[in-house]
Amino acid sequence: MEAVSTFGTALKTTTAERSYPTLRGHPPTLTLGDELRIPDGLDRPETGVRIEVPPTLRHVYTVTPLAYYLAATVVPGSTPRLRTDTGYSYALTGTTDFETTVNRVLQHVFLLDYIVRTEGESPAPIAERQALESALDFDVERLYGQPLETQLETYLEVPFATTESQLPAWNLETRLDPTAAHVECLPFVANNLSAVTVCDDDSGSASSMETRVQSAAEPRCSCPESSSTYGNVSKPEADDDSSSSVSITRQVWRSDDGDEIWSTRLPGAFRNGLAQTPRDGPIEIELVCNDPEMSKELVTVHSAYRNRNDLPFDVTIHHDLTRGDLADVLTRESDFVHYIGHNDADGFRCSDGLLDASTIESVGAKAFFLNACQSYEQGLELINAGGIGGIVTRTDIENDTAVDAGLTIARLLNCGLPLYAVLAILQKIEDQQQRYQIIGNSMLTVAQAEQGAPVSGTVTRGAERNEITISGYSSSNIGQGGVFTPYIEPADSYHLLPGRMNSLSVTDAQLVEFFNTGEMPILLDGELRWSTAIKTSEL
Repeated sequence: MEAVSTFGTALKTTTAERSYPTLRGHPPTLTLGDELRIPDGLDRPETGVRIEVPPTLRHVYTVTPLAYYLAATVVPGSTPRLRTDTGYSYALTGTTDFETTVNRVLQHVFLLDYIVRTEGESPAPIAERQALESALDFDVERLYGQPLETQLETYLEVPFATTESQLPAWNLETRLDPTAAHVECLPFVANNLSAVTVCDDDSGSASSMETRVQSAAEPRCSCPESSSTYGNVSKPEADDDSSSSVSITRQVWRSDDGDEIWSTRLPGAFRNGLAQTPRDGPIEIELVCNDPEMSKELVTVHSAYRNRNDLPFDVTIHHDLTRGDLADVLTRESDFVHYIGHNDADGFRCSDGLLDASTIESVGAKAFFLNACQSYEQGLELINAGGIGGIVTRTDIENDTAVDAGLTIARLLNCGLPLYAVLAILQKIEDQQQRYQIIGNSMLTVAQAEQGAPVSGTVTRGAERNEITISGYSSSNIGQGGVFTPYIEPADSYHLLPGRMNSLSVTDAQLVEFFNTGEMPILLDGELRWSTAIKTSEL
């Protein structure tokens, strides 16, 4: 409890502006030991807020993101409750379960902070304030200058039903077992303001969830030894991540339509991201094709990574690498490795044998895409050795399927979308949700979006006018609380990230003007297209 109570020291302000991602620093990291030791210099802000919960891992894990955002002190109590120094008290066991109530309080408070902060130094018009202000029982301008505890008390007197329609898209959920093994991931969970679910029984444990993911991902082909498939591998007897001796955290992203994008997080993936520093120069991409029969994907993917005029790419192509050569590619510093080839339980198939990623001491590739059969285990080893995040496969994949998915994933990454958004869009157009999965940081991006924040659009064509809905995604570059504005008339306000704006009715000319602001994925009547390639005659 005392350790989690230090997380608020990372906030750069306790005003409503802490809803800006740039004003929330990363909480202090934790290391399990025999006794509690808090270094000098961690000065806790005096917010007058404390959270009382029973002293169990389940309760402490659940309130960690809320405690961080409120800079609250977590103390023992018989009943979960939020209190302030003024005597105000708010029960965290509402009509729903404890975890749902805590997550709802965080979303509710965050949204109202986001609205109140517009009275500060950045008074931009935001859609959420326009929609809610008339229903709020407080004066936004007057509340802006009040201390955090006063703002909090005011917010919690607003019914959840009032804010429900405008609540931000809280897509990320972290699922933990109530064991000490997950203590070290808490600062990273808090930093992402993730919803937390603690699984108390076998039906919801991380291990059983993993079993369900695997059982839902049965291969559609037996992958016989032929050129029509990616690899010749056997399905593992069981998948309990026994190859890894470290604790594994499950995270899930829920897309707008309810699809779930799974991510496996290891402690190393969290810490590896902290160790990264920005580099000057072009984005360095290593493109590896270790089977000449898969050169079709190599050609198409190479063109996708080279079509950004505003962003320099340095793409290096590798063919038919030996074990030593592939190890060198993975070891040296780069932004992204796209691997095309074969893989089995013992490693990557190279020209002189198999390379087991567990033999690589240090991985310099920040992100990777292993487009080979059952590459999950090798991906885990890349994370253990220094990688931050990647896309892997759980099953065997047919060659044609892999080629199509490989090109789509490459172009989506090239548009600046984070890993979770890439798979969310892929699921909308292809039955790929049972084949690809994220390991490591699902918010990781390879390139910057031309529009500032990564976005996608859904367009339904009409005889006279068209309907468009635009979704904005948070990422490792723009976290929860950032904003996006679509450069399309008649949109005239900012929207909270991540989120989806209401549908707009627009003309063909307005659509074309928007498409020309930069390349982005567009679902045009259900078909994935690229904005800059859509012609006026198609509208």
